Amino acid sequence: MRFLTTALLFFSLLMSATVNAKLNSTPILTEADALLQTSPEQALQVTERYLMQRRLSDSTNRPHSNNDADRSIRTPLNTVHAHLIAAKAHGALGHREAAWEALKKAKSVAQSNELKRATLEVTLAETSLLYSLDNNPDVAQALVQSLLAELLTLDDMQSSRIERLRFEASLLNAIIVTTQEDEQQSIAQFNTALKALGETPDLKHKVRYQIALGNYFLSINAYDRALSELLSAYWQASENDFAVQIASANISLTKLYQQQGVLDKALQHANQAAEFYEHYDLKRGLSETQTLLAAIYSQQGRYNFALVHYFNALELENMLSRTVNIADINVAIANTYLKLQSYPQAEEYVNNAIEIAEHASLIEELSQALLVKGEQAFLTLQTDIAIEALKQALSHAETLKNRPLMLESLAGLSQAYEQKDDFDNALHFQRHYDQLNKRDEIKRQIQEVESFKQRQRVIERQLQFDDMQKKHADDTQTIVEQKKINLFLLGSLSVLLLVLVLRNRAAGMRLEQLQELRKELYTHPRSGLRNLRMLNDRLSNSLAKSSAHFEQWYLGEMIHEPLSDKLSFAMFEVPFLKVVYLQHGYHQGLELERKMGDYLKSRLQKPARLYHFSDAMFIYIEPNAETLNAPEKLATKIQMLVDGFVQESGLNDVDNRLRVGMADYPFLPRAFTSINDKELIDILLMATSAARQACKTQHSSQWVHISAIDSTPAACFANNNVRQACLDGISTGLLKVKTSAHGEINWQTVHESDKN
Repeated sequence: MRFLTTALLFFSLLMSATVNAKLNSTPILTEADALLQTSPEQALQVTERYLMQRRLSDSTNRPHSNNDADRSIRTPLNTVHAHLIAAKAHGALGHREAAWEALKKAKSVAQSNELKRATLEVTLAETSLLYSLDNNPDVAQALVQSLLAELLTLDDMQSSRIERLRFEASLLNAIIVTTQEDEQQSIAQFNTALKALGETPDLKHKVRYQIALGNYFLSINAYDRALSELLSAYWQASENDFAVQIASANISLTKLYQQQGVLDKALQHANQAAEFYEHYDLKRGLSETQTLLAAIYSQQGRYNFALVHYFNALELENMLSRTVNIADINVAIANTYLKLQSYPQAEEYVNNAIEIAEHASLIEELSQALLVKGEQAFLTLQTDIAIEALKQALSHAETLKNRPLMLESLAGLSQAYEQKDDFDNALHFQRHYDQLNKRDEIKRQIQEVESFKQRQRVIERQLQFDDMQKKHADDTQTIVEQKKINLFLLGSLSVLLLVLVLRNRAAGMRLEQLQELRKELYTHPRSGLRNLRMLNDRLSNSLAKSSAHFEQWYLGEMIHEPLSDKLSFAMFEVPFLKVVYLQHGYHQGLELERKMGDYLKSRLQKPARLYHFSDAMFIYIEPNAETLNAPEKLATKIQMLVDGFVQESGLNDVDNRLRVGMADYPFLPRAFTSINDKELIDILLMATSAARQACKTQHSSQWVHISAIDSTPAACFANNNVRQACLDGISTGLLKVKTSAHGEINWQTVHESDKN
């Protein structure tokens, strides 16, 4: 029936409203907008309450703000959206005048406040009302095309709001065009709407587009294409729980299956739609589903069930006061009573339909009612009444250019005249019927050809799909095998990595152990300083490197003298370390010696180095030192280090005297390599021994520094006894001795063992 298509179309257009308030409205209007689809009465109440309780703010003050903190005012933009929601709610309720009044208010506020985007939304709503409520497709199409042209001139073409408006306008334009243009132009308009969806379309918009396209294919009897679009929309809506879109798709699928004679599927979808509309108490949608259920039961020959649903729909339409729908349902009830051979009831309802149609000037409904009237009169042998009714029906059908009604009228007239034995007129109307039907037959043949081509494309796609499935299965098997190989390789790699990690971990542990052993090997066990073993390993390499640099400089291979390789050596003895063990015991002595080692390490300035030579003796080495050839400075530095420790440790009762022996390297200015590391240590021991002798006699810290004069030949140290060579050099004046002692040093007494 025609009113079912109109109702479905308007409901589809109404579903576009939900985006408006979401973009720029307050939570109250967003809630009202969401209610449009399920409860337009409640949406209207919420919107009217919002408009009544709030005053319109100054148009110059934040017209685009949507801050809802102040609940006593409403901005111009929100006011426009409130009136738009009210207009759509009135349209859904069938209140034509109220819908236009609300739209007029929205348009006035938008234009007075220069809200350009809101004005575009008002224009879109106006187009929808013109087409669905006023049934004025020409004006609606002109308006929507001007809207599309204006959208193309906007700067923010890529904004989500403009893209939505462009899609809504394109879809509405496509729906309008389908009622006026041929198939090619209609499909072109739907393709334009599809492009407006964009590359990543909103799912609800896509479902609405598919439902609209499916309804168009259904209207031109392209059932295969309609089924494809509508089923796709139905399953997408079901997967995403779009209740309104599910109900809309169910109604369209009901009509499709009904026209194809698949009545069990039609009943299934009609009942699903009815459950939705009954749950939300949507009388318009419920009336539509009741009428569809009645038509399906009538096709099945279950006329009593059909009457029950027709009466339910008639009751709903009487409540809604929709004249067209009331007339259509009366015609359907009369037709059902005819099939039940209840002619008085059929006559009653068909007369009601004729009266309603004549009173409301509904030509199409009147023509349908007259057809049923003619059939009822024909069956009750009231031939003249039947002929008169059928002639009126034919006249109205010709005025409407409605070919199906014309064919039914001609067939009825031929039968009526035959019943009256007026065979000439019967033959005349039969020939007219055949001529008209022949055109429809050609059209049906064309549609069958198109349907065959469509089925052929479906079969080809199915074959391609089967090939793709087979290839997919082969690829899947290949992938499974590849996965097994990859898993094996991954497992092998994991085992290898695990072995490498374990070996690396073991190597790391061995390295840590080696470092600990190295640390223990080269560290004095009591003080924690570098020990004699490290001194022996490092000193020879250091002196060899220094000697090589000096040799290169001396031979002219280096331009500048390598001052950085000159070293100052100081061996100093700390006597109180021995006394501490005797006075305080082994444990206290160990603790004090460890503290002293930590203290000296913390105060040592790199690149200076300090070694624990023996129990209470230490060797201090300073490269390129400022104390080079200035032994008193070096001795003072060492004394300050020891005094600082004594003061910090609170050892006020200990003897802090030091015995310091010093020498520089290279020892001989003209023979850099003549003195090795062991011989240098012997020289330091001699100097320290002399300092000890002086310290015993003078009872204070003493230092002794031994150095060679510039002209000292290397031959003086040619023999293996470096100590004796030093004694000889001191006695001959080749070696200089600087000391802090006031008296003379008796070298023979100091080195009696050497003398012997």
